[in-house]
Amino acid sequence: MTVRKLVVALVGMSALLWGSAAAPSAQMVTEQYIPIGQSPGLSGKHTVIGKLQSVNPQEKTCTVAGTTGALNVRITERTKIWLDRSKLQQPNLTGTLADLRPGATVEVKPEGHQGGVSSAPAEWIKVQVAASP
Repeated sequence: MTVRKLVVALVGMSALLWGSAAAPSAQMVTEQYIPIGQSPGLSGKHTVIGKLQSVNPQEKTCTVAGTTGALNVRITERTKIWLDRSKLQQPNLTGTLADLRPGATVEVKPEGHQGGVSSAPAEWIKVQVAASP
């Protein structure tokens, strides 16, 4: 009986550990499809939502004006850029640095949980796409 209880406990703990480890990657896989400001547990807590003030393609940086001030963002080879087309009732698409234009509404997730820092590499950037006037 003791060995059986040990095996059951180990299997149960393994399931818990695998489940918690899989959660961040599951969110990362679906993050592209979540509209700006609606990421569960992230939006407004670990992200900055605001307007793009400036973009420097040569330096691969941009500045976002958020409610708590400006965030200077570095765009790395790991940074994901997504086009949020939910306002057009169309599916979101993968974007590029060329899609970052001053005046656009964006949501930026700094790498790690650095939501309050003034300069950080971006894990992902969502750019809101709206109908042209």
